[in-house]
Amino acid sequence: MRKIGWVVMTALAMMIAAYAMAVLVVPAMRPPFLQQRFLTLPLAAFLHLFGSAIALAIGPFQLNSRLRNRFIDVHRWMGRTYVIAVLCGGTAALVLAPVSQEGLPTHVGFGMLATLWLLATGTAYRHIRAGDRVSHRRWMIRSYALTFAAVTLRIYLPLSLAFGLPFGPAYQTIAWLCWVPNLVVAEWIILRQRAVESVLDPALIAS
Repeated sequence: MRKIGWVVMTALAMMIAAYAMAVLVVPAMRPPFLQQRFLTLPLAAFLHLFGSAIALAIGPFQLNSRLRNRFIDVHRWMGRTYVIAVLCGGTAALVLAPVSQEGLPTHVGFGMLATLWLLATGTAYRHIRAGDRVSHRRWMIRSYALTFAAVTLRIYLPLSLAFGLPFGPAYQTIAWLCWVPNLVVAEWIILRQRAVESVLDPALIAS
């Protein structure tokens, strides 16, 4: 089940990352609101799409323990790339959040997503620099859960349209729904890992 889950997560992440890159390369693919962002805030729009796509594509391979243990040097370089990508994508997201569609609920929702994304990734980086691999892995799980909001956003939007929900209220809700449940799942995964680690090493209970 874990392997199937990883494959599904990776496939979805790659699809959305490819879409983001296509939107960057082919302006005709951009929806009207995104065309407007490229006119008014071109650098922020570019950095957000590019950084988010890179982070989204790299993340699944960083979370795979077999790949991490087998190719540790590659893992480290991909990790540095991921951090830089999140820094670019998250900073740009903070610029774009106040001009997102449908008003204050989406401004705050996307703004909090960007802030937590940067904080979680920065904390993960700080822990690995300090040599704390356990805390680093936990914060990377949280970081990628927030990165994966790019996927869940694009799952909820078509579903809301399919059910005939008004776009405005639906989008305001999705600005939160795309990342809050992701963090809940991340915390559940971390708690499960803590339980396993505590059986293997009781000293980890307090970590």
